[in-house]
Amino acid sequence: MYSLVLILLLTPPQAQAKSPNVNIYEQAADDEKTQSFSAKVRVVREISDETEVFFEGDKAKGAYTLPHGGNHATMLKALEASKKANGPAVSVTADADKRIKSVELKQQSEGYVPPTDSKQAWDIEKAAASVQQK
Repeated sequence: MYSLVLILLLTPPQAQAKSPNVNIYEQAADDEKTQSFSAKVRVVREISDETEVFFEGDKAKGAYTLPHGGNHATMLKALEASKKANGPAVSVTADADKRIKSVELKQQSEGYVPPTDSKQAWDIEKAAASVQQK
């Protein structure tokens, strides 16, 4: 017993064990940042396995690519609708390599629509509110 106590006293204290690293998984790289913007589509063209899209405005310069796969048809339909003369703008999310990840059509505010039936009365309050918003 005495020898055990003597051994414990003579051995140098061991360093405290460092806490285990909790970041064992690979962290996402900073270059994988996404950008979101709203713009109107200028040109949509098919090139081999991808679709190139050009937008109007200063926020989105250059060609963005829409890869095939996933919900490609839905996004392409929204982009084509925005390309029309009075089509709505689209909200686009793209990665750093200008690959489009998601597309959503922005809803246009129609304002007040007057009744088509001449026997119906106009709602003056809604018409006035729609004019004030513009």
